[in-house]
Amino acid sequence: MDQNQFNRRDFFVKAGIVSLGFGCRAMAWQQPASVVEIQIARNEPFGLWYFEPMGVYLEPGQTVRWRNVHWGPTVTAYHPDYDNRELRIPEEAAPFSSGILGDEENTSFEWRFEQEGTYDYCSRYQEVFGMVGRIVVGHPGGPGENPLGYGARQGRAPVYRQAIQVLEYASSSEIMKRKKIPFPVKAFGRRY
Repeated sequence: MDQNQFNRRDFFVKAGIVSLGFGCRAMAWQQPASVVEIQIARNEPFGLWYFEPMGVYLEPGQTVRWRNVHWGPTVTAYHPDYDNRELRIPEEAAPFSSGILGDEENTSFEWRFEQEGTYDYCSRYQEVFGMVGRIVVGHPGGPGENPLGYGARQGRAPVYRQAIQVLEYASSSEIMKRKKIPFPVKAFGRRY
């Protein structure tokens, strides 16, 4: 074999490896934003379902994955499309709803948040007990910053008293400051 051929082939192989390395580095820069996990929790002594953490800060483009181990809850945006709830997500944002979570095939739900603003959400069937959460993407804003219950003037479904208490605990300014707000089980748990 001619020495020049070997060197030429060796050169192309090495050049390919180097360019592949640069390509991998470029792909790493383009990988999607990190996934933030929220657990759907159930506290037996208090008879309480809740989102943990209940308040989360995200950058635009990040994804949230809600994980559940018990059958029954949902992850549902406050939006008129879902049981005539008042609008509490940015107007430009698509509403989201997981359907019932918890069977063997349906234990998690993911949603990517693109629009900046405040997003309030609930579990459709446990909202009455205060199973709600709040996400701030980028900067607070939009209908989620309106006073809770404002939609009643527009004929929207009422926001339950316990849901109001929980959402007021996780104010947008506090979420911006702390980045994650755990659910205070002892403060909101039912006592028998």
